[in-house]
Amino acid sequence: MNTKNKVIFSALIFMLLIPEFSGALEIRQEPYTYQMAMVRDVTTDTFVIGDRESFKDVPAYSCHIAQVLFDLGSADLQPMVAETLLSDLKQCQGLNMTLQVTGHACQLGPEQVNQTLSLQRAGTVAGFLKDHGFTVATVQGKGSEQPVSDDPKEFFRNRRVEILIKP
Repeated sequence: MNTKNKVIFSALIFMLLIPEFSGALEIRQEPYTYQMAMVRDVTTDTFVIGDRESFKDVPAYSCHIAQVLFDLGSADLQPMVAETLLSDLKQCQGLNMTLQVTGHACQLGPEQVNQTLSLQRAGTVAGFLKDHGFTVATVQGKGSEQPVSDDPKEFFRNRRVEILIKP
């Protein structure tokens, strides 16, 4: 290896080993939750590597909300689902958060009926949350536009309300 290549190689090694202080990367460990085929949710720790500046204003918290599923053609919130939802959200209550509630419907039935039903479902959940002191920013219905499953045996998964937490 000639002298020029040695100098270039040494400079590259030096740049890799000595990070620039203003743009140093941060490595941290945080929980990551994912769903496994409707059997159970699994939370594991994962390492996140990224630019320190981009994570400066992001709060480090983990909050899991159970799925809110509905019966076919119904916008009634089942008592057991309501209790679970309330319990999950109370674990997140230390956060200054607003909620975005989006209702969905399965592919069965006319689209206009599904659109109305998805909005009713979102309204039911939003009303329940407001009654229990939570701030709901938006309520929307998506009809059957965004199915979770196209399998007719799993259409029940599409009859849902999703709650997005906005810190």
